[in-house]
Amino acid sequence: MGKTGQPFSLLLVAIFGFSLLATFDSCRSVEEGELIKDLLARVVSLAEKKDRDRILAHLGPGYQDFEGRDVTQTGQLLDYYFKNYQGIAIHLLDIYVDINEDQAQAGADVLLSSGPLEALRKVVGLVGVYYRFDFRLEKEGGNWKIVYGAWHEVDSRSLLPGSKVILRKIFQDKS
Repeated sequence: MGKTGQPFSLLLVAIFGFSLLATFDSCRSVEEGELIKDLLARVVSLAEKKDRDRILAHLGPGYQDFEGRDVTQTGQLLDYYFKNYQGIAIHLLDIYVDINEDQAQAGADVLLSSGPLEALRKVVGLVGVYYRFDFRLEKEGGNWKIVYGAWHEVDSRSLLPGSKVILRKIFQDKS
């Protein structure tokens, strides 16, 4: 697996646990935004439980990531990730959602850590790695499906505006 394997798997995890802060154009959009929020929260929870098949069920049949991986290849990536990384911790930070009828775009900042790094975060405030995730979703048969995913590492100066507020709450447990 390449260097993007770990972030991609963490991306899927992160998708599912977002604390959604979004602006919506109408009541329908607000309801749809909540559905997307719930979808992302489920995926994060499933990733922490290493439930590969249920994660993949949230991807559209034509899913591709920014490196061209499809659903099958994403399953292989998850298998690798779940085998090689223990104690996954995903902290969803600020997120945005933009809905246009049956299509949506979502993006979020995520703090990722695992195993010993997460234990150090709790004891001494060691952070982890920040990633920005961007997704395209489409509504299929009344359900939102993820059809595209991209991610890249960002530094703390590049985080979305609400991320720092959420980080302060995360690190309250260290004092």
